[in-house]
Amino acid sequence: MRKVLVFILVSVFFLNASLYADVFLASYEEIKSAYDLVGYTWNSEKVPRIFVKSIPEEIKKLEGVERRQFFIKLILPLVLLENEKISAEHDMIVPVAAKKEWNAEDVKIISGIAEKYNIIDEGQDISAITEDEKEKIRYFLDHKIRPVPPAIAIGQAALESGWGTSRFVFEGNNLFGHVSPDPTKGIKPKNWSGKQRHIRIFDSIQDSISAYMLNLNRNRAYNKFRWYRRTHPNNLSKMAEGFDKYAIIKEAYVGRLQSVMFKFGVYKINNAKLDSGESANIIEKISQPYIN
Repeated sequence: MRKVLVFILVSVFFLNASLYADVFLASYEEIKSAYDLVGYTWNSEKVPRIFVKSIPEEIKKLEGVERRQFFIKLILPLVLLENEKISAEHDMIVPVAAKKEWNAEDVKIISGIAEKYNIIDEGQDISAITEDEKEKIRYFLDHKIRPVPPAIAIGQAALESGWGTSRFVFEGNNLFGHVSPDPTKGIKPKNWSGKQRHIRIFDSIQDSISAYMLNLNRNRAYNKFRWYRRTHPNNLSKMAEGFDKYAIIKEAYVGRLQSVMFKFGVYKINNAKLDSGESANIIEKISQPYIN
């Protein structure tokens, strides 16, 4: 039986007072073998901490159900990892902002995050604001810094990237069609003129997902999505209605997103969680760096 060498990069980070080992894999055969080894399926409730930097081009050779399920398995761990980071940021900043009095360090921390999420203007001085103004900041820190439901993220990634087959995915690790702020840089779509913005290039798929989630959590175009996320947290169809401004096709886009989530079973992964690291450690602790 053919042996596939698995190149493993172990990245250890601190989160919720626990250490986790994350495994990053590169080629299609490495990824598929690792998934088989730990029994990871597209609708697993516990998702192994096995991540990819880029989508392997072999996904284009897959068809139908096989391609969709492989795409979900690739992207879901990255979505859950990004949601972990967002939750950690939320759990850090909300207690700081809840203080009756903000000292200089509190103001510095709150200002940085409030600017990041477009809650205050860049450079705005909040050291001497009123209590009502503080309450507004507290509300929006809690309201905006929240995870994006996995089914929403996977559904949009599938729509925007053709289930991972867009050339922008392979040339720029760009899942969601983000454009470059510099119109002279990035990937030029074939039907665009030189004056239009090009498609942004990311270092990794994770960076693309990070930019996507930050966009949803701070852009005023998605106020409705954030409100439905807060008021209808278990209603994916309702939350999808908040994306009527995501694309030029407006309400038609909402229908497409709902169709992807429910026609192809993407909604089933919405309660998935990253596991504690044991599955990844199975690979890390193999006596030889090979998977049959």
